[in-house]
Amino acid sequence: MTTYLIVGATPLGQLVAQQLIDLQAGTVRILHDTADDLPASITAKATVFSGDLTKEATYDDALKDAPVIFSALEGMDVDLAFEALFDAQYHHQLKLTRFIMLSTAGVDQEVSGELTYPGIDDSKEYLNQQRYAAKLVDEAEFPYTILRPVTLVATAASEPQIIKEGNAVPAGTVSQMTVAQVVVDLLQNGGADYQSLAIC
Repeated sequence: MTTYLIVGATPLGQLVAQQLIDLQAGTVRILHDTADDLPASITAKATVFSGDLTKEATYDDALKDAPVIFSALEGMDVDLAFEALFDAQYHHQLKLTRFIMLSTAGVDQEVSGELTYPGIDDSKEYLNQQRYAAKLVDEAEFPYTILRPVTLVATAASEPQIIKEGNAVPAGTVSQMTVAQVVVDLLQNGGADYQSLAIC
């Protein structure tokens, strides 16, 4: 049975966890910052870990058995969390099978139009941190997919528009539900190895 680890109790992380639980896809773990809360519908059916995501020791128990990982982390300091996560992975010599990273459109200067980053005061530093986090994922040398959605919104799901790296991405919004469906499909079925994909 597959073990899935969702890092981050963000709205998208919770959507992905709930879909995996509903599908009875395997064992679901969630690792989140101690300041975040999870609904009872998730905590009742998932294994929950919490701690300081910038500390290596926080990841030790959650990474046991080399789970398939989705990082749903948003905002600043994702790079610091990834340094800690990959340090734990390296020191325990874990061979992870798949890593999916939530990033953002704009990291490759590929957006046509004005894209907003809610809750971010310093867009330049935020994008630099996202680029460094993606570099850490790439250097970890196991199958990964980086997802770069445009601005996430809480609306009904629609058919995703997937744009490969190197192509222009129109500014706009995309439903969190749409992105969650893409993530769950990749977690369960694989595909898009070593790719960075925009989602509109």
